[in-house]
Amino acid sequence: MADASVPDPLQSLAERDLLRALLQQLSSRVRREQLETWFRSLDVRRADDREIELSVTSQFVRDWLQKNYLGVLTEAVSALGQTKRRVLLTHRDEDGWDSLRFAQPQAISDEIDRLVRLRDDRTPPSPAAETSAQPGAGARTPTYPAATGLGAGGAGAVGHGPVTSRRLGNALNPNYTFDKFVVGPCNRLAHASALAIGENPGCAYNPLFVHGNVGLGKSHLLQAICHTVQRRDPNARVLYLSCEDFTNAFIQAIQSHQLDAFRQLYRSADVLVIDDVQFLANKEKTQDEFFHTFNTLYDAQKQIVLSSDRPPIEIPTIEERLVSRFKWGLVAEVEAPCLDTRVAIVRRKAAGRGVDLPEDVARFLAERVTTNIRELEGAVIKVVGIAAITDQPITLALAESCVRGMPLRHSQVSADDVMTLITTEFAISARELTGKGRTQTVSLPRQVAMFLLREHTENSLEDVGRIFGNRDHTTVLYAVNKIRERAQKDRMFKELLDGLSNRLLTRSFRS
Repeated sequence: MADASVPDPLQSLAERDLLRALLQQLSSRVRREQLETWFRSLDVRRADDREIELSVTSQFVRDWLQKNYLGVLTEAVSALGQTKRRVLLTHRDEDGWDSLRFAQPQAISDEIDRLVRLRDDRTPPSPAAETSAQPGAGARTPTYPAATGLGAGGAGAVGHGPVTSRRLGNALNPNYTFDKFVVGPCNRLAHASALAIGENPGCAYNPLFVHGNVGLGKSHLLQAICHTVQRRDPNARVLYLSCEDFTNAFIQAIQSHQLDAFRQLYRSADVLVIDDVQFLANKEKTQDEFFHTFNTLYDAQKQIVLSSDRPPIEIPTIEERLVSRFKWGLVAEVEAPCLDTRVAIVRRKAAGRGVDLPEDVARFLAERVTTNIRELEGAVIKVVGIAAITDQPITLALAESCVRGMPLRHSQVSADDVMTLITTEFAISARELTGKGRTQTVSLPRQVAMFLLREHTENSLEDVGRIFGNRDHTTVLYAVNKIRERAQKDRMFKELLDGLSNRLLTRSFRS
C-alpha cells in the first residue's frame, strides 16, 4: 500500500506531461508498429486518484484497445503512480490530434522539408499558375454555379474558349501533358487509349475507364486528354472535375432550385472527364443523375472519361446499370511502374527542375520507392531541394541521407506475407484467420487480410476466397468493400490500414 504522506507523482503531472510519460511507458511494452497503429490519437482527458480517462478519435480503435490492450495500458499507468488506477477508454470526435508527434521531437529532415516548402512558396508564380489562381479556377474547388453564372445568364455564361472551359471544372495542371508522361509496360494501354481519345474524342474508346492505385498517373492521363482536346479545338467544351465536386454541384443545384441549369451545363459538354468516380458509392441520387448525364452524352457521341482506384465491379453499392455502362468502352488498368520506368520517371522529374541526376542516384531513388509515383517525385524534390539549400553536389551519399527515414519498399507481396502480417499484428493464429469464426476479434482481421490481398497482390477474388477456406468471391468482395467504406469514414482506421500496408511493403513485420 502506498504511503499517503508521499505525493503521487502521477497527480503532479500536467495532462501533456502525463501523456508523454504514458507513451514512454507504452513504448517499452509494445512494438513500435503497434504504438503507431493503435495509440497515435491517444490523449489524456482527466486523471484523479481513482481513475484515468484516455480517449481516441475512433470508436473502432477504442474497442480494439479495450479488448486487446487494456491490461498494457493499466500496467503503464500504474508504473507512473503509487496507486492502481482504473483506465477508462472513451471516444472523442475527430480533431486531428497526433500524440506521437507531440511526444517526439521533430526530426531534422522535417525541418529541411519545411525550409524547402518556404523556398518554393517565395518563388514567383509562373504565368500558368497565375492563370489557375484567378477566381473560379482554383484547383480542387468547384466553381459551379458562381463562376459559370447559371442564374440569369444560364447557358450563355458557359462560353466555349479554352480558359472558360477550364472554369467549368477544376483547373488543369500545365505539367500534366502527354509529352511529360513516362510510358512503360505498366501504363502503355491506358496511355495509348488516352492519346487516341485526345486526338479524336467521341470516336475511340467511349467511355474510357482508367483504374489503378493512388499516385500512379491516372489524373495525369485524364488532364493530358483535356489539354490535347483544347489545343486541337479551342472551341471544345471540356469539363474536368472530381466526382466529389460533381456530387457537391448536384446537391447545390437541388438546394438552389437550379437543376435545369446544372443539367444543361454537364450534358452540353463535348468531353466530360471525372476523376475518382468511386466516390459515387453510397450516393443513390447522385448515381441516378450521373446515369442520365452519361446516357445523354453517350447518345450524342460525346466523350466520357472516368478514373477510379478500383475496377468498376469493385466499387461498392454502385448500381449495376452504371457498372455495365462503365464497361461499354475500354477499361484500362494503370499498374505500379517497373524499375526501368521508375528510373525514367526520376530523370524526367529532376530534368523538370533543371537538374541532371547521376545514374547511380536515379537508380537508387527508383529502387527505394516502387509503388507510388508521387512518393517517387517527393524523393526527387527532397534530394534536389536539399542540394540547392546546402549548396552540395548531388551524390549517392546525399541521396541516401535524404531518404534515410523513408522505408525501403518491395514491389512483390505474397499471400504468405499478408497472412504473416495479420496473424502477427492481431495476435491470432493462421487457423483462426482462415476458419469459420465470426467474432470481431477474428472476422475483422480476416476482412483486413482480404483487403490487403486484393490491394497488394495479383490474387483475384476467387483466389482470395480459396485462401480463406474456399469462400465465395462475393464474400471476399463484401469484405473488401466494407473495409474501404470504413476507411473513408474513420481516419484512424485508414491510418491503421496505411500502417499495415507500409509494413507489408517494407517487410518490417519479418524483422
